[in-house]
Amino acid sequence: MNLLKGVCAPMNLKDIIKITKVDKIKFSPVDLDNSDIGGGIYRMYDENDLVIYVGKSMDLHRRLHQHAGKDTNTAYFIDQVRGYEWATEPDPVFQNLLEAIFIAIHRPKYNDEVKDSKKKLGEVL
Repeated sequence: MNLLKGVCAPMNLKDIIKITKVDKIKFSPVDLDNSDIGGGIYRMYDENDLVIYVGKSMDLHRRLHQHAGKDTNTAYFIDQVRGYEWATEPDPVFQNLLEAIFIAIHRPKYNDEVKDSKKKLGEVL
């Protein structure tokens, strides 16, 4: 008798994450003049309202200004960004989890390219 039969069955994202809870995370439009945003995750949208990048930061205001000023590794596509939105999450562990979840859900075209470019340059991911 095989006691482990079915225990290691493949799982998909919906099996791991309660999508209904993720859908309830409140994202707000970014006001780059508001310096009191705090930490959390953000999504960048293109002109077709598609998520093209998902990121996280302990200081969203500073990070989004870096993107807008083209002072990051995302400068090569920042001209395609037509909007930002963010959700507050002060815990860096949950920031990492939420970033990974939203990358898995949206599959933004530039997240993989950014990671690939870092690998090519020998940077630590």
